[in-house]
Amino acid sequence: MKNYLRLIPLAIIIVLGYSCHDNVPYYDVRDEYIGDYNVYDDCGAFTSDYSLTLFKYGNSNEIIFGFPGLYEAGFEVTGLVTGMKVVIPVQQFSIAPDVFYEFSGSGSLNDTVLTMAYQVLTIQGTLIIDEVDCIAELVRWQ
Repeated sequence: MKNYLRLIPLAIIIVLGYSCHDNVPYYDVRDEYIGDYNVYDDCGAFTSDYSLTLFKYGNSNEIIFGFPGLYEAGFEVTGLVTGMKVVIPVQQFSIAPDVFYEFSGSGSLNDTVLTMAYQVLTIQGTLIIDEVDCIAELVRWQ
């Protein structure tokens, strides 16, 4: 009987250890966004059609609008996914000494179409020398 009493703590440890195991698979909300897209970009004075790839990056909510990037500027713009919404936090990219593009915006996903409203500022020093507001419709094809 005393031998069985020694096994009780071991049995409790095994049961508690097994009950802490997570049987629910991890779901990454970014998976809804990842893929290749055809982009139809309307920036007021001009429109543009191009392709890009969205891929995961960094922490659990970051995605990258891969090359050529939004606005076909050649920069990989970062977006933050929150459910079915994407936010482009303010981020700057150097295009010449003391001249930057500054991106910001937001968008939403509906099935395979991601609609992004974003703004591109051209900043020289501390002056905004150009401001472009764009609406991009990204249609996932893969």
